[in-house]
Amino acid sequence: MPKSTSPREVGVIVPVEVCVQRSGELGYSCLPNSTGVSLQALYVFDFLRTVSEQLKEKLESLSASPLDDAALRQLQDFQIDVRSAQGVYLLIYDGQPRYIGKANNVKERLTQHLTKLRGRRHIDLEKLTYKVLLLDQSMSTAANEDILIGLFKTQYSDMWNGAGFGPKDPGKERDTTKPGKFDQQHPIVEDYPVEIELDLEGSIQLGRLLATMKSQLPYVFRYDVPASVQMSTIHLQSVNHVANDLLQVIVTHLGDGWRGAIISYGMVLYKSSKHYPYGIEIDPLLD
Repeated sequence: MPKSTSPREVGVIVPVEVCVQRSGELGYSCLPNSTGVSLQALYVFDFLRTVSEQLKEKLESLSASPLDDAALRQLQDFQIDVRSAQGVYLLIYDGQPRYIGKANNVKERLTQHLTKLRGRRHIDLEKLTYKVLLLDQSMSTAANEDILIGLFKTQYSDMWNGAGFGPKDPGKERDTTKPGKFDQQHPIVEDYPVEIELDLEGSIQLGRLLATMKSQLPYVFRYDVPASVQMSTIHLQSVNHVANDLLQVIVTHLGDGWRGAIISYGMVLYKSSKHYPYGIEIDPLLD
């Protein structure tokens, strides 16, 4: 009598149930199975979201550091020690998460944020703190900034992400548009002090003044003045060395056709009749 053979041994096909979990969905979708036994399944793992949830959890577990120059120098030293500058960071204001970001050099990005916040009203710098997770190349690639932002905004409704805080220079197209929530709540300090070295007559070359203002102001100062005009001398002997007063003197010095403006995220200066419906326009003063 021949030896009995099981269905698998003779190649009989056994019906199976196939289940699929799709990205972003809970549970499984299954095909009917006439045997009622699940033998195979396809599992799709949402890797980016899982990594982002772990990063959020880790960030929240860290102790916060004050956002100041001393702490940022320590962060730079740490980046050198571990040979990694890229990572994710969380800005915190008055104990509440306000901005989540990702950067190739976290210390540099946080320095930019600190500079920007120094030039904004209604910000107490003593209440600024941050948390950082440095990542190696593989984890930095897996850290999805959009997913992280979504996770934090779901839990913390007053985040600065998407409210106009992030861009370093929003560009000319933003000059005449309505300011975002962050800019409305924290407009620039228009009378920010500027350190200027004048000659014995209380004067300075216009180009040097423009460059000094651009380097010292903690917000955008954008201008387009011909090099030949920048060679002229401007008198500042009786002028307050603060940004808005200096801009007014510069516009008056340049004369007809020139206009400056104080807008939500900085100051601009062009030879133009362009209007700034959400800013303060500065035209030459009449004698």
